Amino acid sequence: MRSIALLLVGCLLSSCATMTHGSNEVISVESSPSGANATIRCAGNISASGTTPARLTIPRKADGCNVNIEKSGMKTRNVELERGFNAPFWMNFAPSLGLPIGVFASSLGGGGSAAGWLIVGLAGAGGFIIDRVTGAMYDHDPHVINVTLQPEQ
Repeated sequence: MRSIALLLVGCLLSSCATMTHGSNEVISVESSPSGANATIRCAGNISASGTTPARLTIPRKADGCNVNIEKSGMKTRNVELERGFNAPFWMNFAPSLGLPIGVFASSLGGGGSAAGWLIVGLAGAGGFIIDRVTGAMYDHDPHVINVTLQPEQ
């Protein structure tokens, strides 16, 4: 029974970022004045565009992203998005600790509880892999862009 409980905990905690954030991210772009063209361009020909106020969706694993905000008669603004790791991704460490605990318990003859800990650990390790493949481990900053456009001289 204990092994089943540990397995369920491991499954719930594994791939936390994929389950809580998904593989896409919304970048909100606002400008003053509104009605500007906002375009995100990333490496690998990933792009999204809209008119401010805009909610642009890009894959979380997109890298090298820049947001251009332009409007006729105004200076174009460029904002670079930085990609970093999000908090739910790090939650995969919790069940991953089951691997060393399971190995230690099995060396002491822990039997069923050792197997349960190993299963939980494998679930956590699987979470790292799943979050990496889906790109859910990443967040872009800033995810809310608010610019004031200046008139061209």
